[in-house]
Amino acid sequence: MKLQELVAEITSSFEYLYGEDLEQYKERILQTEEFSECDELIIMKYPVTILENGKTVQNVTYKHKEGQKFKGKCYLLSLSLTPQMFDPKMMHTPVLDGACITPTMYDPTTFEPKKKIVLEFSPEMAQDQYIYAVGSPSMIEEAEKNGESILRKQLHETLDKIFDNPESYEIKGERGLLVRGYFEEIHSTSGVEKTDLVGINPEKQTHMMAYFFEKDEKTSKEGQVNLKLSSMPIPIELKDKYDEELGSKSVNVTREEVEKFLEDNK
Repeated sequence: MKLQELVAEITSSFEYLYGEDLEQYKERILQTEEFSECDELIIMKYPVTILENGKTVQNVTYKHKEGQKFKGKCYLLSLSLTPQMFDPKMMHTPVLDGACITPTMYDPTTFEPKKKIVLEFSPEMAQDQYIYAVGSPSMIEEAEKNGESILRKQLHETLDKIFDNPESYEIKGERGLLVRGYFEEIHSTSGVEKTDLVGINPEKQTHMMAYFFEKDEKTSKEGQVNLKLSSMPIPIELKDKYDEELGSKSVNVTREEVEKFLEDNK
């Protein structure tokens, strides 16, 4: 089974699997083509994970490509599908019966959503067929009138079919797969990308980083609070004390708590 098929099966439009939600699907993920050769799959709970040796792993978002595989040690944070994407060159290409319904488009001024019904036809086809049927040039004028009626009837019939079953006439877009995590090896048709799982090594650093979520003032709106991942440096000699007092909170620690810890341990 392909990974995108699995994600499409267990998520609906614009939803994603994140952090601990992935745990229940771990075995199924390992059975997909993309993770079938993964040596060890570790589910990340947060965007930044501190390993037992003190090293820090930060995730990267990949738009999955056909034939891409994740191997070695794999840290996985989230899986999601992109919104439907449409080729502008195909927006008015007939889907069935010479007709199509375009995707929803928004007016750039009013943001009003709109769709279009596109009907493809030859204005000469109906009258030509009628003239050939009667075989008399003297009846061209009458044939044109009858041809118009035939064409109108055909177009009305097509519209009825569209309104009766609009799904069959909608232009279908494509959805991509987004894989967010940190992977030791990524194999694709273009070659092998290898990553050293190193990050920040406290033994060689003068500081460690304390990560925490806080309100993003720039993007938050009334009735909607957006969070961002922030960090503050902690002197490496205070690492054990920090772990003892605040380490259990991980990224749920607050900026105020970190600042107080630094103030108390000057």
